[in-house]
Amino acid sequence: MKFSEIKHKIKNLGEFKSLEEIKKAGLRIVRNTKTGDYWLIEEEFLKPVIKSPRECKTILIKPEDLKYKVLMVHKSKEELKGKKVLDYIEWGEKQGFHKRPTCKSRKWWWSLEEYASEFLWWVNIGDRYLLFWNKKRLISDKMFYNIYPKIKYSYCFAVSLNCTLTRLNAEIYGQEMTGAITVLTHTVEMMKKIEVLHPEILEIEKCKKINFNRNVKIHFTELGFDPNKPIREQEPNPLPDRKALDDIVFDALGLTEEERKEVYWAVAELVQNRLKKAKSV
Repeated sequence: MKFSEIKHKIKNLGEFKSLEEIKKAGLRIVRNTKTGDYWLIEEEFLKPVIKSPRECKTILIKPEDLKYKVLMVHKSKEELKGKKVLDYIEWGEKQGFHKRPTCKSRKWWWSLEEYASEFLWWVNIGDRYLLFWNKKRLISDKMFYNIYPKIKYSYCFAVSLNCTLTRLNAEIYGQEMTGAITVLTHTVEMMKKIEVLHPEILEIEKCKKINFNRNVKIHFTELGFDPNKPIREQEPNPLPDRKALDDIVFDALGLTEEERKEVYWAVAELVQNRLKKAKSV
């Protein structure tokens, strides 16, 4: 959309006459999706937020893949004098936002607390399985559980979370939810039952070589199965990157070739059966 088309909708435009002037001043044009109005807000107060797992294609979260930003202001009104963001805050007060229960209990009602963890568990797992490495500690929405590991082996922890064996445990202890799509959901109590291989037993140099930036496919594709055929009649044929990640875990556990196949068959069967059951409802 061109600047000329939205210029009249910008509530606190002031004397700015072009997009170039706005950018030069360190401002960003932000749209309020509920009112359709636009505001100028300082770039420093806008932080990327992980709104939906669908935005994230890779294990390692990339800020450039994220669509939304959240207003993050940890300053008083006195400190914000002369800032465009203060216009937006004062507009919010006119709407009564500061009287809402979650806002009025804060020191400054507009100041969100930052809960950013290094790893994120997708609450509702769909046809892809990837648990996210939030290396830059970006803020996430309620669609995720925050994981705060007490260890320093981040590469190994990313491998342990994303291996097919952990997916097997997620399938066993999860609860299927059907609707427009079928997903596997986990409550906090369910999460406590899921076993994850301790990262310290994995070889860190091998874990560092894993491609955490690749686009993760749907799980049948990752494991090399045709979901329309009986799983046990097929040989597992995992994608090279998937196999490389899983082999680190399988090697650490000393699994035989047949035991590795059994993990792949078991996961694929559980997912296939869950999807078939959902279609029959």
